[in-house]
Amino acid sequence: MPDAQWPLFDLRVRTPRVEIRLPADADLYRLNELADLGIHEPSAMPFTHPWTDTPPLRRHRESLKFWWSARANWSPESWQFTGAVFVDGAPVGVQGLMAKSFALLRTVETGSWLGRQHQGQGLGKEMRAAILHLAFEGLGAVEALSGAFHDNRASLATSKSLGYIENGDRLVL
Repeated sequence: MPDAQWPLFDLRVRTPRVEIRLPADADLYRLNELADLGIHEPSAMPFTHPWTDTPPLRRHRESLKFWWSARANWSPESWQFTGAVFVDGAPVGVQGLMAKSFALLRTVETGSWLGRQHQGQGLGKEMRAAILHLAFEGLGAVEALSGAFHDNRASLATSKSLGYIENGDRLVL
């Protein structure tokens, strides 16, 4: 049955292996548990906001606040589709698609993470390709942006394989 109160809960992006959808609250707890198992080497930090270094209980609460605020602050002018990625019904990571002034600019940004035990299987590329299909074919985007640190070879390789081109560097403090 369609969700008339929050239709975005009905949006599904599917490939042969993955399903991307807005997570229900129960899924958020499962994503927190997945993040607890690790997303990256402890000596590395692939995120501009080092949320994975936060102690677990605080990280869980901050994560829930992030997800809930993305829902609460959704507008046609500024939106953030942060989809949970599932394989065989189990969460394996997150794939985001965000935009500001989309109706005017037709530009989106992507961001993602995968649980460490799910990396190296081609899932990152598959989920990014799926969300880009939604952006370009479903929503009419004309440009997609993504960023990664120079030492994040896997993310950079995924971007390159999907047709992203380097357009500059940004200093992150």
